[in-house]
Amino acid sequence: MKFIAYTFKGLEEITAREIKGKKINEKRILFSKKKNFIGSAVFSYELVREIKYNDLKDLINKIKKIKISIKGKFSVDCNKDDNDKLNSQETRAKIGEIFHNRNYKVDLENPRTIIFIDINKNTCFLGKNPVYYKRNYKVRSSRDSINSVVGYSLLKIADYNKKEILVDPFCSDGVILIEAGLLGGKKLYGFNEDIKNARINAKVAKVKIEFSTNTVDWLDTVFKKESVDKIITKTPFVSKTKSEEYVNKTIKEFFYQASYILKKNGLIVTLSPKTELLEKYSEEYKFKREKETEVRVGDINYKIHSFKRSL
Repeated sequence: MKFIAYTFKGLEEITAREIKGKKINEKRILFSKKKNFIGSAVFSYELVREIKYNDLKDLINKIKKIKISIKGKFSVDCNKDDNDKLNSQETRAKIGEIFHNRNYKVDLENPRTIIFIDINKNTCFLGKNPVYYKRNYKVRSSRDSINSVVGYSLLKIADYNKKEILVDPFCSDGVILIEAGLLGGKKLYGFNEDIKNARINAKVAKVKIEFSTNTVDWLDTVFKKESVDKIITKTPFVSKTKSEEYVNKTIKEFFYQASYILKKNGLIVTLSPKTELLEKYSEEYKFKREKETEVRVGDINYKIHSFKRSL
């Protein structure tokens, strides 16, 4: 039996490592052992067949030749990337018709079997029974919120260990720290001007986190010199709500504070769509850029940077 895990573009390596699989298509990782939970994936499903096709008619004709084991009543679901030629609703209807004509009964509300059509350009992955890895804790979101899959992946990129002291100086609604707590982390510290949403989400997740409304310039008063193992955060960037002057000042202060509280072998991992100031001030405060990963979430291209002290 084979399965596919679907993640964000740029995180395929993280997902492949987590489930011991291999990338077979953009955002898609093939693996062989069923998983109850994949932190770095959005969903997964059982793979029936990979199909190359030209158009909807060609796809329908090829699926008609494939036998699929269906238990009970069924429905059809569709995920589509980089293909404007196919209409998802029409695709679901046409493929549903194939199995309805085989005398299987349809149940759109509570099907026992879901036929899953996962399309990328002119490749269709025909599968069954998708499992979505939704986090139930995220009941409150804010403007600077990040996807939980991305938060989990940042921890994996940082090789986060649950015994380490982890700080998120711009924690927004707490996703990175909550994901760390769900991995067993106990020494978790989050800072934000408004921590109401983060507190609520952490309570729902049943994760203990020390939150504070102190700004980044207070870090050296909260932590001793060279006491923090890792800083993982989504840093501020220039936008309609954040001025260039504010961001410039904040990022400079961020690296100044990190140079004081971070252990000599400590690590910074940042997420941001704009990295010029990160690169500028990391050099000024003698941090070496270790790794860069690009990830696309919705319409935004983010860069993930890892920084270590230059010894």
